[in-house]
Amino acid sequence: MTVPSFAGPMGSELAGVLATAVAAENRVNDVLCGHLTTEMMAAQTPGGGMTVAQHLAHMAGSTKFWLAQLNEGVALPLPVLYDETQTDAFVAQDDPTRAAAVMREVWNTTLQTATVATTSGDLPHPSPAQFVLHMLGHTAYHRGQIALALKVSGFPLPDEDRMWGPMRGDA
Repeated sequence: MTVPSFAGPMGSELAGVLATAVAAENRVNDVLCGHLTTEMMAAQTPGGGMTVAQHLAHMAGSTKFWLAQLNEGVALPLPVLYDETQTDAFVAQDDPTRAAAVMREVWNTTLQTATVATTSGDLPHPSPAQFVLHMLGHTAYHRGQIALALKVSGFPLPDEDRMWGPMRGDA
């Protein structure tokens, strides 16, 4: 796999590591979303938690929100996976193919923006690199919640090797 080269204040080594991690993030999200059906998008975590669709919308939306604290002009045009006209409910879109595309676009833009940032903007993180690391952990947490929602709803889980292989460096 070729890791893109980014010049910027993070330094080439750290930028390369984060680029590799974001590429793996995109592949894992692609595997997950490729496994999902529209019916699975309605599966819910126990105790009235979020649906799979809401978790995916939150994963993309929260990354976009925090990216806006770094560079609002880059973040605002990014798509969302929920109905922005609903102010009293969190209505998430239920198309897993679109979810994969939106998350990929948000992540690629986040990496590119954080890599060339010269300040942390209005982020609560000490650096753009730490923001990216935080969001990688955040989305991993929500993928776990998605797996739980699928399992308790009786749906099969994605193939474990395909799902987690990218994080181990598998192609």
